[in-house]
Amino acid sequence: MEQKHLNRWVYAIMGVLVLLFAGLVYGWTTFSKPLNAIWTPSALTWTSTIVMAFFCLGGFFGGQMQKKGVNIKVNLTLGAILMFAGFTIAGFLGDATQSIIVIYLGFGVLGGLGAGFAYNAVLSAVSGWFPDKQGLISGVLLMGFGIGSFIMGLIYASVVNPMTSEESTGLPWSTCFFGIGILCLIIILLGAILLKKPAPGYTVAGAENSKKQKSAPYEDVDTAHMLKRSSFWFMFIWAILVSVAGLAVVFLGTPIATAAVPTLNDAPSTLAIIVGLVSIFNGVGRIIFGGMFDKIGYKPTLLIVCGMFIISMGIIILAMVTGSMLILIISYIVTGLSYGGVTPSQSAFVNKFYGAKYYAVNLPLMTMNLLIASFGTKLVNAVQTGLETGGMTKTGSYIVVLAGVAVICLIAAVFAIMIKKPKTAGN
Repeated sequence: MEQKHLNRWVYAIMGVLVLLFAGLVYGWTTFSKPLNAIWTPSALTWTSTIVMAFFCLGGFFGGQMQKKGVNIKVNLTLGAILMFAGFTIAGFLGDATQSIIVIYLGFGVLGGLGAGFAYNAVLSAVSGWFPDKQGLISGVLLMGFGIGSFIMGLIYASVVNPMTSEESTGLPWSTCFFGIGILCLIIILLGAILLKKPAPGYTVAGAENSKKQKSAPYEDVDTAHMLKRSSFWFMFIWAILVSVAGLAVVFLGTPIATAAVPTLNDAPSTLAIIVGLVSIFNGVGRIIFGGMFDKIGYKPTLLIVCGMFIISMGIIILAMVTGSMLILIISYIVTGLSYGGVTPSQSAFVNKFYGAKYYAVNLPLMTMNLLIASFGTKLVNAVQTGLETGGMTKTGSYIVVLAGVAVICLIAAVFAIMIKKPKTAGN
């Protein structure tokens, strides 16, 4: 009996909408700005590390639940409840107790777990409807995940009380957190109602005869065997290295911009727009590179990502040397596009090399690279701070760091070249 289902692009649109809100956990830098009046920036920064760790764990647990036959609707419902509880606890209880531990527990632990459950469920469900366009659908979905925090961050910043003076100029941050939690609950629960996986053996009419199926899976490989393959570890290391490059610019985006063009210190709105270009074009890059993965295959795509990162680091250095705002803008656009190639490439890679059957379990292990990469950004920041403390000018210290990041991307290219398709692959 043929499975009744909606048009597959309806599932794609719903998946993007869910990930727009699941991706809000990556907006901590924006959400935490009013909290600087309560806690120190160093204490608040740990929230990002905690949320990253529990996001990875949420994806892993969600994959294990699917492996045991739990419907993705359960994962999405659990994700919705956890994200609602996380934002509510961080907001109201955090404000009432003035305890940073509550923030870690609410936003970091519960929010991270909820986002991980929703992320895993959406990718494993929606990607199943697009066996012929694995790269493209990964890019589309992850575009939503990437720009959600940027869009909501702009709205949040426009309505929240910045707490920079005694005069109330907006809503309390705790109320905003609660409102965001309500939205997460509603949208992700809607996804739980509408989204589902295709029936086993689902195919797209006409796709099986296409000569352009560069993204068609090679074979189905379970987790134990995947971890024994060099292809997994080479890709894992590639993802860590290029993620460090992208996160370094995201993390240091504002100080790099003001070091390159000092006049931006007096134009905060212009500065915010320029730095925001990395996030905007990160979303655009996810779709471009996702489609590229389908068209030209995995290895050229991974190498192009590395090459664009190296070029972007060179353009940023040029902007710092010349002090040109135009060159700075171009550099942030190219960096955003480059960074946009990372997540859809690894998502499509897992499906291509290890198949759809174990995708929900295999993907979270690949995304664990984000946790390691996040610590890499702390090392990058420590190196830059150390160089400046040692007597190097701020501009000089950033140039050295950016040159180092370019070298990291060159090493990543070597690992990409070392990835070989399995001997059983028929294409």
